[in-house]
Amino acid sequence: MAYFLYNISMNFFNYLFKSSRSIINILFTIFIGLTFYFTLTSSNLLLNSQTTTWVTMVMLLGLVGIIIIMITDNFVKRFARSVYQSGWLGMLVLGILLLIWQIFFIVATHPAIGFDVNMLHQAWINPNQAKVRGYFSQNYNNLPILLLQNWILTKFHSTSWLVIDSVTLFLVNLSALINIVTMYLVSKDKVRLLWYLQIIFLAFFPMIIIPYTDTWVLPSVSLILLGFVGMSSHSFNLIYRILFSVMAGVATVITYYIKPSGIIPAIAFIIVGIVYLCNIPGKKQLLRAFCLLVFLFGSGAITFVLGQNIISNQKYVSIDKSLEIPSIHFVNMGMSGTTGAYNPHDALMMAKLPKKQDKIAYSKKMIRKRLKQRGFGGYISFLIRKQGYNTADGTFGWLGEGTFIFTKIPASNWKWWAQTFTYPDGKNVSVFRFISQLIWISLVGILFFGWKYHDLVSDGLRLSLIGGFLFLLIFEGGRSRYLIQFLPSIIILIPIVWQSSKETIAKILLATGLKKMEVSQNA
Repeated sequence: MAYFLYNISMNFFNYLFKSSRSIINILFTIFIGLTFYFTLTSSNLLLNSQTTTWVTMVMLLGLVGIIIIMITDNFVKRFARSVYQSGWLGMLVLGILLLIWQIFFIVATHPAIGFDVNMLHQAWINPNQAKVRGYFSQNYNNLPILLLQNWILTKFHSTSWLVIDSVTLFLVNLSALINIVTMYLVSKDKVRLLWYLQIIFLAFFPMIIIPYTDTWVLPSVSLILLGFVGMSSHSFNLIYRILFSVMAGVATVITYYIKPSGIIPAIAFIIVGIVYLCNIPGKKQLLRAFCLLVFLFGSGAITFVLGQNIISNQKYVSIDKSLEIPSIHFVNMGMSGTTGAYNPHDALMMAKLPKKQDKIAYSKKMIRKRLKQRGFGGYISFLIRKQGYNTADGTFGWLGEGTFIFTKIPASNWKWWAQTFTYPDGKNVSVFRFISQLIWISLVGILFFGWKYHDLVSDGLRLSLIGGFLFLLIFEGGRSRYLIQFLPSIIILIPIVWQSSKETIAKILLATGLKKMEVSQNA
């Protein structure tokens, strides 16, 4: 009887394991497939002849020249291969060149930023302003990053944009380095590929001058992934895996304080880890997993209590927590308009309604109204389009917020080169959008065609992105800036599925070529 029950339970867990992988694969393919489609139809690919300059023509001619060389000779291929195979020296040289470019970009720009970032800046200068107290009372979730930024700026004795942008650059690059360590644990052979991918990506990532939660949360999100990958690695003994679990627990809580939605990868890896564990028999494995979870949640709980104590006892800015905007408000905004983005009228109502219950009641009323207006089919159509608005923009919503950059006119001196591609009135902004979109299409395409490869890490990363996509569909979204917090999951998953994606694309091209040959022969 016991043997019979054991077989039934094992068959059930095996079915659960296979079905969960299939569900993850299907959902991820649907979401990333929609994103891939919308990236290909993005307006970023349309160069505006009225705003571009001779730089556009030079870049396009250079691109055409490279394509011609690749067709007629293998010089470019040999050069690319020699750089890629140059080892640590080539990696170091390109890394230094990237850092020089990033520093140049920050020094040439570091403009005053608008939207929520400007309120942080106002609080660095004078936290006693009525508008500052009102903002952080309503947006209580931004209090932790204010306290963190203020603590750092006091060490530098400065509140300048240059200093805070330099810290943002450090945090973004720190996240990239942590991703490298994570990839080293996953597969040493793919470290070099990830290094070069991140260099290309970061070379066209101007968000390093936006000191906000999107960029500041990246290191802790990367640490979450490193912690869970280390926990799941059987090449380490139990002591090391416990240390990784503590890292994951602490990083998860830090992420929660900076940007709550950033903990989605932690939830995803816990779910995937439990599913994979159910497929591995043995009391010893269960005991180890239980031990790791105890340290994971224990370290997280201690960090959470310490964080709460710091926030509750802070004296930097006076807060009226009764004015805090409820979470359901962001669900309501996520259903508004055509994109589910920020809605000024809904935001104004949150300021007008003093009581929290009134704010909740208003949000619920608007949610019911918008659902009724759209109907089931209309709401599904809205979500499909919103997935595109949330994820398709390769610039990650650059210049998409209200008063994104206060300084609008590019300089006429040496700073022009950086400013003209990124400032609102820059004549080459469309060139930046075009190049960024091509890079994003390539990265999303690799994820879309790499669906065949599966293991614990890749499934955990896929589920992280599924969770992120669902969160952005439900809550306020409408632009891809909110996708920045999930970049570590995206950028680490790409090298993992790289080979599988290449094989799938090769088969599609081969099949397409054979069909064309058959058609021409029949004709």
